Amino acid sequence: MKIIDGKTMMTCFKKGTEVLLMHVDELNALNVFPVPDGDTGSNMASAMLEACRNLDALEKSKHDLQSVLEAIESGTLLGARGNSGVILSQIFRGFRQGTKNKKTLKVEDFILALKNARETAYNAVMKPVEGTMLTVVRILATDADKYVTDDMTEFMQKIWQRSIQVVNNTPKYLQKLREAGVVDSGAKGFSYILEGFYRVLNGETEINLNVENVTTGEIVKIAQEDLKYLYCTEVMVKTNKDVDIDELRNFYGSIGDSLILVNSSGLLKLHVHTNTPGIVIDKALEYGELYKSKIDNMKTQHHQIINASEDVNLPKENKNYGIIVIADGSGFESIFKSLGVDVVLNGGQSSNPSTAQIKEAVESINAKNVLIFPNNSNIIMAANSVKDMANGKKVLVINTSTVQQGLAALFAFNPQQGLLENERNFKEVLSTVKSIEVTKAVRDSQVQNVDVKKDQYISLVDGNIVSSSESIDDVIFEAFEKAQVDRAEVITIFYGGEINEDEANVLFKECQIRYPSADIELYYGGQSYYHYLISVE
Repeated sequence: MKIIDGKTMMTCFKKGTEVLLMHVDELNALNVFPVPDGDTGSNMASAMLEACRNLDALEKSKHDLQSVLEAIESGTLLGARGNSGVILSQIFRGFRQGTKNKKTLKVEDFILALKNARETAYNAVMKPVEGTMLTVVRILATDADKYVTDDMTEFMQKIWQRSIQVVNNTPKYLQKLREAGVVDSGAKGFSYILEGFYRVLNGETEINLNVENVTTGEIVKIAQEDLKYLYCTEVMVKTNKDVDIDELRNFYGSIGDSLILVNSSGLLKLHVHTNTPGIVIDKALEYGELYKSKIDNMKTQHHQIINASEDVNLPKENKNYGIIVIADGSGFESIFKSLGVDVVLNGGQSSNPSTAQIKEAVESINAKNVLIFPNNSNIIMAANSVKDMANGKKVLVINTSTVQQGLAALFAFNPQQGLLENERNFKEVLSTVKSIEVTKAVRDSQVQNVDVKKDQYISLVDGNIVSSSESIDDVIFEAFEKAQVDRAEVITIFYGGEINEDEANVLFKECQIRYPSADIELYYGGQSYYHYLISVE
């Protein structure tokens, strides 16, 4: 094959998705730490599947290369979860921009687009880390000129094979990969996508996504005690006339919230929470023929339920600040609600909310300024990508990597101060917090000079494994020693769903005996995977 046109690109992308889906569990298992929170495969799959849905929504007459690439770009971004999903979306964004509106791609055109993908992906990351997906796209863009040929199939085979070599070399870049004895999961996932591209160019064009049987992680939901709007309504219409997006946005905004409107390549896609789904559909039908619709009762289906404050009626005028927190566990949800948080997105390790879900949460708050506390380093990029979608609202993402940091930062929030003053307060308080995590290892490993055996308890201090033992008490108190708890003023213990209250109280009383000068508090967090999350200040 000499060139790639729109239909070929669509098939390549779907085959890349298929190959990725076949290895989701494998990619999720490639943790750099032996803790049960791998989600890279699920995050990448979420982005790819959303783009595939975009491709399926394109009319057959609109399968030109640029329309296909635009559908891929928008779909991967909206479906992106975690760092891996966001970086992947930026690779495809840069690739599309690098094609410079061409109708077909020769090898030379593909190389130029790949180089632009490299630049876009690196520019999207504040501190690029080598030994990751970024390294794969960088080296491929650098080496691609060596593989120039008139045959696109031959070129893609060499690119794919080179990606495998780079993946196998990722431990050379990152000590934590060497210690864990694994390759980088995002890099390997990207290599699987390239494998799909090669397979198509080599003649394997049958696609089997089997989407319904693919698990891409627990559905991240926004919880709420009382819903203002009952029905989650999604409509797709094949348009037969020009669409007035502003007019539709004003109309749907008057009868609902959480509005997302996409008008691309003859397809109008609408998502809104409303009490009148019939009116929503009737209005959309003014612009064309109904293609697909879905209505969910959010009270009975737990599908993207919104968790707002006790008064669900939005104020008539914008308040100054709105707050979004991402946390896992019913206990943490209750704690954050009691502190005045507007929206709690249920997410964290292995359950990262997508860019679209964070965007929806921002839009649901009637505030001039919105503060987002990601509480997980793998969610920070997705949260930051929402800033340009905020429709006039100022969005500040506080770089909280743990829920313990999120709580400490929230206590430092002063609604009477401006964004800059609050940002300084957040940075100052985050430097005073040590985060301890206690869980069980899911495999044998040696990490950071600690020998870890499967099913042993392990403890981490600020993300670094410090202890492994058959005894949960041993790993907790060794972590306390590493965190210099004897100097602490406040120790806050949050116990998870696998710990009962009696067990937690035994630890609480032991801490009171060992650290009599510290103020020690015990709360139910209800978090998954982690037996205890402990904050030391």
